[in-house]
Amino acid sequence: MPGKLFIVSAPSGAGKTTLVEHVIGRLGQTYALSRVVTYTTKAPRPHDKDKQDYCFISVAEFEQKITQGYFLEWSNAYGQYYGTPATIIDELRKGRSLILIVDQVGARQLKKKIDDAVLIWLYTASLQVLKERLVIRGTENEAQIERRLRLAETEILYEKKERFFDFHVLNEDFFQAINELEAIFLKCIQN
Repeated sequence: MPGKLFIVSAPSGAGKTTLVEHVIGRLGQTYALSRVVTYTTKAPRPHDKDKQDYCFISVAEFEQKITQGYFLEWSNAYGQYYGTPATIIDELRKGRSLILIVDQVGARQLKKKIDDAVLIWLYTASLQVLKERLVIRGTENEAQIERRLRLAETEILYEKKERFFDFHVLNEDFFQAINELEAIFLKCIQN
């Protein structure tokens, strides 16, 4: 039985990685569920670990992998490259369920290639909440935060109009959001 691909997307600062890591901690061993480690050209944050949070590579290496067809999808939404290795197809075939955190562009590219992927949109109550979280995170300068907020505004409006994602989870109460995510994963894995 093939595994299920869950695609989680959200504006920057919505808490997608933190929520996903908590859910994997609760369900990962029981349901052969893990997070896909994607590739990026961005500089690691102080707490990031190579090959655990991302595979950090240079722009030249990333562009070479693009020409080799290594990525199932890739984008340059935040001024840095991000990409999903095509090897996830083999993992899914082996019965492993995967959670992939990507931007909206990546989610759309992947849905065309993996039709039965489960799409989950995480959001916050407002752009102000996103801004506060990005400022508290302290990993981007003011110009980078403004760029992320402009992109977030576009993504939020697009999702309101198009309703592309299968599920929507509000990350206002952290534990409630974890419970909602967990329920979605369980429902989809068990069916």
